[in-house]
Amino acid sequence: MTKYKLAVCGGTFDLLHAGHKAFLKKVFDISDRVLLGITSNLYTQSFKNSSQIEDFEVRKQAVEHFLDSIGVKTRVEIVSINSAYEPYLETSIQYRAIAVTPQTQRSALDINAKRKENDVPGLEVVILPMLLAQDGKEISSTRIRNGEINRDGRLYVKPEWLTGKLVLPKDLRTELHKPFGEVLNDVPKGLDGQKIVTIGDITTQRFNQNNVGQFLSIVDFFVHRQVRFHQLSELGFGNQGFLKVENPRGIITPELFTSIQNVFKTKEEKIILVEGEEDLAVLPVLLITPLGFSIFYGQPGEGLVRVDVTEENKEKAYRLAERFIPEN
Repeated sequence: MTKYKLAVCGGTFDLLHAGHKAFLKKVFDISDRVLLGITSNLYTQSFKNSSQIEDFEVRKQAVEHFLDSIGVKTRVEIVSINSAYEPYLETSIQYRAIAVTPQTQRSALDINAKRKENDVPGLEVVILPMLLAQDGKEISSTRIRNGEINRDGRLYVKPEWLTGKLVLPKDLRTELHKPFGEVLNDVPKGLDGQKIVTIGDITTQRFNQNNVGQFLSIVDFFVHRQVRFHQLSELGFGNQGFLKVENPRGIITPELFTSIQNVFKTKEEKIILVEGEEDLAVLPVLLITPLGFSIFYGQPGEGLVRVDVTEENKEKAYRLAERFIPEN
């Protein structure tokens, strides 16, 4: 049995995820009807990451589709929120409670303070628990966009991959020899270098010749398993710092995972020099890299492969990595 006839809640609901869904389910458990506010495009323009947030209609349709799937769409009214207090100062609508998470509790207190200033009765604040991700941290659109977790809160990099080697199984070799994305003849024009990762010496050399200024390059001085280069300057680099990582052929080491993670965390070291072979690096790079990046690597006899970092491609990389054999 629900406790309230009408409750109010709100949010941005960007990249609708399991945390959002769990919250919405709980709101409908406590109230017969719900006034649901979704931040408008105008309001989200004030956010630091406003350019990345989905359009209002995309977010609204995702919420509507979910509410329809759990059979509560007839119990909700969705409105756009254009300011921090809209529609929470409304007096013509007789809602008694506002549902929030521990993270947004402060906003509810601010709303009640504002209602008091306007001689409007305060709302009962109902704090609903947050659904946590696999690592015990919150599920958030920011973490999804940063490439850490998927929308269900599952980590893209399993903790055990950071402590033990992954060995390429024989039945996966043929599959990994296929291009992972679109095959190109030339380096595309107009790339945002700060969202580009190159893997392989020839690919990296071509990007440097085109002055792309890629965010990260992974090289090993080998071409077709023969030593071709001896120093980074031959690939077009200046005096940039680099990380040296051991990664034998047919293996993905924990050190390769952690070195890639450190580059994205610190944004300092932008070259990883592999002692061994970097042919499998596309998988850990794809698993770690934020959404919106593009990865380029060379495909022998075919050309330049472009892999855009999307949720779909990250899931594909995860499924492939799961098939590797752990080595204790």
